[in-house]
Amino acid sequence: MSNAIRFLETLGQNPALARLSPEQLKSMIDSLDLDPAQRGALLEGDLSALGQLIGGRAEMIGLIWEPGPELPPSEVPDADGPDENEPAPAPAEE
Repeated sequence: MSNAIRFLETLGQNPALARLSPEQLKSMIDSLDLDPAQRGALLEGDLSALGQLIGGRAEMIGLIWEPGPELPPSEVPDADGPDENEPAPAPAEE
């Protein structure tokens, strides 16, 4: 995992770090073993550039899915194939 990602993860996990002064934050970033471009992106707060530098995705979409009521076992579709109790489809006429 990238040192830049570890740093951001640490910032997110420790609320006390959110109160650091800009000078303290710069000192922390300077102490990391980072590529100069990554260091610059962190110092500037350029998340887009940092994402590209560490190989992040250009776009992410979050979805929340609320499942409906559970189906009784007899009504759950079989992902492996047709139901044994279901008649086979009629052959197509030529």
